[in-house]
Amino acid sequence: MTETSETAAPKCPSCSIVGVEYIVSTPSRERSKAKQPWFYIIHCSACGHVYNTLSKHTFTQAVTPNFVLPKPS
Repeated sequence: MTETSETAAPKCPSCSIVGVEYIVSTPSRERSKAKQPWFYIIHCSACGHVYNTLSKHTFTQAVTPNFVLPKPS
């Protein structure tokens, strides 16, 4: 039994268009200080139906390693 790509192709629940090429991601307009988007919106390019949002921006602190050289004997 062989499966074709048509059997596994996603279908938009709003406009019923079929195909993975219609599922796109768009970065948010809101940006971090480093100019990175805060999140991505996964949506249908035909009708705009939103499937999900993915977090992009994370708040981290720069951690410098505390490395101490041993004193020579």
